Amino acid sequence: MTRNDTPYLSDRSFVEAVRAIQADHPAAAAVHQEMCLLYTGRVLADLLRGRRA
Repeated sequence: MTRNDTPYLSDRSFVEAVRAIQADHPAAAAVHQEMCLLYTGRVLADLLRGRRA
């Protein structure tokens, strides 16, 4: 991603966290939790690189 996508990635992380909590099946919850962690990692990496919202 070339532009500052930190706000988008942060929002996606939040959505995935909510989906993980609301999931009816443990496998679905695990997938959403993993996606949440991936998005969170991207946000943290952007913040460390100085790409603030």
